[in-house]
Amino acid sequence: MGSQRRKNLRILIYNLNEEKDGNGLFSSFFVVCESNHLNRNIIITVINMYLTLKLRRKIVIVLASILFAAVLAGFLCVVPVNSQSRKIPIYKVGTDEKTVALTFNCADGDEDVVSILTTLDKYNIKATFFPLGIWIDAHPDSLKKIFERGHEIGNHSYSHADCVQLSRTEIYDEIMKCNECVKSITGSYPTLFRSPSGSYDNKTIETAQSAGMIPIQWSVDSVDWRNNSQDEIFSRVVDKVSCGAIIQFHTGTANTAGVLERIITALKEKGYSFKTVGELIYSAPYRIDHAGVQYKIEEPKSSRQ
Repeated sequence: MGSQRRKNLRILIYNLNEEKDGNGLFSSFFVVCESNHLNRNIIITVINMYLTLKLRRKIVIVLASILFAAVLAGFLCVVPVNSQSRKIPIYKVGTDEKTVALTFNCADGDEDVVSILTTLDKYNIKATFFPLGIWIDAHPDSLKKIFERGHEIGNHSYSHADCVQLSRTEIYDEIMKCNECVKSITGSYPTLFRSPSGSYDNKTIETAQSAGMIPIQWSVDSVDWRNNSQDEIFSRVVDKVSCGAIIQFHTGTANTAGVLERIITALKEKGYSFKTVGELIYSAPYRIDHAGVQYKIEEPKSSRQ
């Protein structure tokens, strides 16, 4: 699937969600299908119908509702993706503490990096940045500035290829090439991996883990890559944040740097504090539920006889 088509699919999902006044029916259908290990073709059937046949959105939503009901009733759960259980990255952390992580994917320009860093410095916040290897090649000084300001550096692959379409060897090479780019600036390898476009399958998760990486997604998406207005970005983040949230932004956008301080101020007023992803997530042992929420597994306390 080409990059433009993937972008169209993402835009359609967001538009359908917004048309349902925030109920997120279509997105919920997608998540439930994924968590019940349904075949990928079932999940994107309704989306493809929209893109290829130009059906009215209301018809698409009705069809999605029917499939969603069938999933909940258990009629479609017999179609597995494969013989293995679905592997899921960390989307957020299960905690009662009002802590969140700000993350920035670095895949486009770097013209707003200094402004973003200045705002983060002003509030003494450390964030997590996920750069592409090719972005580092093009903007080594910007990554150096990010690193020197004390922020966490992750891995967003080398070239932003769709990992689902790659072999294990190709995924591993994408990860390791980006790791080398990061190390050339920071002197050490990153440990967090965010798959390009959030696209992953069991193969992607297993390969990342074999490379010593922890797969990370996000629970709150600013959707700033669409160059939404500052008000739209603000509402999408502040209205949807919750304890343990991992918030996704991007560098090289029209309005992220301009609205960042307003978002930080609003979250602080709500009582939230900020950590890097590495600080927010639990170390082993832990479990990840079907929705991607990470929970700490408490080790049994040894009792003396």
